[in-house]
Amino acid sequence: MLHDGLNSGAVVAAAPSVVVVLLALLVLSLIGLAILWWNHRRFLTSVLTKLDALQPTAGGAASGTNTGDLEKKLSAGMGALVDQVGRGQEELGLVFAHLQTLLAQVRDPVIITDEKMHVTLCNEKAQEVFPGGAKTRTGDPYTDFLAQVPVLELISGARRENRPVRDRVKLMMSGRVRTVDLGVAPVMLDRKRQGMLLVIQDQTEIIQNVQMKTDFVANASHELRTPLASIKAAVDTIADTGMDDESTLRRCMAIIDGHVLRLQLLVRDLLDLSRAEDPRSVIRMEPIDTAVLHDMIVEMFGHLAEQKHIELRFAPVEPELAIRGDERLIMLVLKNLVDNSLKFTTSGFVSVGWRKAVADGPAAPKTVHDAVSAAGTSVILEVQDTGCGIAPEDRDRVFERFYTVNRSRGGADRGTGLGLAIVKHAVAAMGGTVSLESQPGQGTTVRCQWPVSPR
Repeated sequence: MLHDGLNSGAVVAAAPSVVVVLLALLVLSLIGLAILWWNHRRFLTSVLTKLDALQPTAGGAASGTNTGDLEKKLSAGMGALVDQVGRGQEELGLVFAHLQTLLAQVRDPVIITDEKMHVTLCNEKAQEVFPGGAKTRTGDPYTDFLAQVPVLELISGARRENRPVRDRVKLMMSGRVRTVDLGVAPVMLDRKRQGMLLVIQDQTEIIQNVQMKTDFVANASHELRTPLASIKAAVDTIADTGMDDESTLRRCMAIIDGHVLRLQLLVRDLLDLSRAEDPRSVIRMEPIDTAVLHDMIVEMFGHLAEQKHIELRFAPVEPELAIRGDERLIMLVLKNLVDNSLKFTTSGFVSVGWRKAVADGPAAPKTVHDAVSAAGTSVILEVQDTGCGIAPEDRDRVFERFYTVNRSRGGADRGTGLGLAIVKHAVAAMGGTVSLESQPGQGTTVRCQWPVSPR
């Protein structure tokens, strides 16, 4: 009995302690909930304060709302935030589209890289210098297509000096060595990252044109100076010996006559070349009567061909072959080709033929000066001779101004070196190309091809 009494007393004594603990836990829970509610309230108040700043941007979407209606105000603020982000994305997209349009209009390659030298942006022109062509995508490593010493040196200098640098260098572009003006400038991609802007201006053709003009003036001056000097020497000789020395007089007069003829030929060829190269000249693609052209060639060169015992042939023209072109230019081409063939042919024949270009015909010979295009309807004028032919080292240069194959010839018979240059530019003016096939001692064939309708 005594044991039971002790146990009951212990239970009664422990009960108040449990109640105290439970009350303490309840109080702590209430305090914790109050703290959570207060923090939650502060957080919502902070969020709503920030969202209130967005409401003017949203056109007053949350105006007139009850500040106590947290859910409604939060929804309005979030809507304003979404609208602002959407407008920002649209503006960025518009700026990017404008940038791409601007880059597309730039005729020079433009490349922008990131700090790891990966392409972030480039225009279509820049893709032409990439090994993959149009398949190259942004993000490709910079070193895959422009890891050339001059470029790396300029980039290193731009980074070291932190300023734009520019230099004229030689680069391998599209499989060819080109002379370019390369500009490199550091650009900030964002607050921390620095990339590179590269602008490539190809100066190859400009340099070649300047050099061509310089060479042309030098060659023309030389060609004019030689006959003028000879004429002056002949006149001085006549003046010194007098008119009584008949043999000297005749010799000097023959020298003067020969060099005057050469000057006439040179001036004529220079004028023909100028007309053929003039971009302002009107090209008339009209039906051509080949019989009239052939008669004019016989009238001009028939006597010379008879003197040299050379047969002047004209292959019959197929009835269904419609020949169109600029008669003035075609006559210029025929005159120079036949004249050139007669000069370098001592026996045999000079043949003139016309035929239609075959789109799927055999490949052009490797001696072609300019690749002949077989696309579309085209006509081919072919002049063939049985002359001395052209050596392999001269074939690629015979279309240059003032270039003559046989320099041992003298006087007017040597030619001015402008005939095939005139042919090339006259055919090019009609949208065509010229090819040449020749073997030393076996004659030469020149083919001129142009479309029968204007481009």
